[in-house]
Amino acid sequence: MFPYLFEIGGFQVRIYSVMYLIAVLIALYFARKKSKKMGINPNHTENIVIFAFLGGILGARIYYVLFKWEYYSQFPLEIIAIWHGGLAIHGGIIGGIITAYLVGKHYGIKLFTFGDIILPFLLLGQGIGRFGNFANGEAHGVPVITPPSIIFKMQNIFPEFWHKVLNTLNLSNTPEGMSKLAEMIDKNREIIINFQGKMYELKEYVPWGISFPPKYNPPAYQEFGTLAVHPTFFYEMILNVIFASILIYFWKNDDNIGKGFITGLYLIFYGIIRFFVSFFRADDLMMWMFRAPHVASFVMIISGIIIIALKRRNI
Repeated sequence: MFPYLFEIGGFQVRIYSVMYLIAVLIALYFARKKSKKMGINPNHTENIVIFAFLGGILGARIYYVLFKWEYYSQFPLEIIAIWHGGLAIHGGIIGGIITAYLVGKHYGIKLFTFGDIILPFLLLGQGIGRFGNFANGEAHGVPVITPPSIIFKMQNIFPEFWHKVLNTLNLSNTPEGMSKLAEMIDKNREIIINFQGKMYELKEYVPWGISFPPKYNPPAYQEFGTLAVHPTFFYEMILNVIFASILIYFWKNDDNIGKGFITGLYLIFYGIIRFFVSFFRADDLMMWMFRAPHVASFVMIISGIIIIALKRRNI
């Protein structure tokens, strides 16, 4: 809700950037510590982390641009304007893996060894970074008045449902129009929507929704006005920290380093986390009628299972 810590001469120190800087420093500290213990040059590991981070940003941007090519083909200069937003985590993971493999090959450090060393803290860092999304008012969920039966669909029917809501209530698709709907909900008005032959009631289905004010004009306000939305950034933050704690437990045992077990678990864990959270997300990229993160997360889960199975068989 407050995107920057302070501003000097037009330059803003943004909370989002600070969160990821903290995440990288934590990852570097523990990666160096474990590398030294495992007889690996910590400077080499540090270089891989830095390059993988940069490769991850590049991959996240390329992934996002490809899915939004209809827009970026019209405004090519916007492709490099990452300060306007537009990074996709799955693209970041792909970019980070490719970069880590290439730089690690230069130093003679195997990808699974590096993965086992760093991935518990990557997952932790992803959780820390989600606080930056909260500060920016982005990566938010759908309004909490959305019926669960609309949310939990493999095919994303929310946009169609929301269009029906606005048409039924004769509301404009603007922050002001959405805010009027928020006022109607606050007054406990009974609102029934006929959608695809079924009747749905708009009401507060969970009490922990977050409403974003117009100050700073965050993406959540631009999309839903003052309607309370699912705090998906906190959903993912909590799950990331929980699963990162499990990975760190295995990371503490040096015998697990280099086996690919932690790497496989990371892919499975984050695949599960993102698959679940994506049901609630309002801004996910789409792949036909499906959410792109669902497809990517499914691939991650299967890949993690295969890695663990093959490594256990010493393949």
